[in-house]
Order: sequence, then C-alpha cells, then structure tokens
Amino acid sequence: MARNEQRVYLLRHGETEWSLNGQHTGVTDIPLTENGRSAARLLKPILAKVAFTMVLSSPLQRARDTCELAGLGQLANVDSDLIEWNYGE
Repeated sequence: MARNEQRVYLLRHGETEWSLNGQHTGVTDIPLTENGRSAARLLKPILAKVAFTMVLSSPLQRARDTCELAGLGQLANVDSDLIEWNYGE
C-alpha cells in the first residue's frame, strides 16, 4: 500500500517595529519593516519548489504581506481563526 505523505509548513510573519523591540503586537495591525519584507521575499524561491494544496493566512496585514511577498498570495485563504490573541491593554 502506498503511503500518502503530507507536510505542513508554518511561516511566521516578518519583522515589525514592535517585534524588533520585543513588544507583543497581538491584534494591533502593525506593518512589516523593510527588513521583514526582505526576509519574506527570500522565501519565494524556496517555496516555489513546493506544490501547495492549501495556504492559510491570518487577516492581519503583516501576515498577508508576508504571504504575498513569499509568493503564496494567489493561493492564500484568509482565516480569521488565525488572528493573534488579544492580550488586552
């Protein structure tokens, strides 16, 4: 019997000003820094070698931008269950 192999790839959003400074962003929609954008672009040739059957993204802009810059934007389905937790004030 042939074994059906599945792989899961997990990408975290790129750097933001807050993550750079050690702050938790939670649900605050902080944009990527240029360094975060550059890091996401570096993933594009690596991920282009994979035939993804499903791509999910948080609705926050930093996650959607990371997904797009990594070359997966056309495949992405935004899933509100993937939003970061609200840690409160």
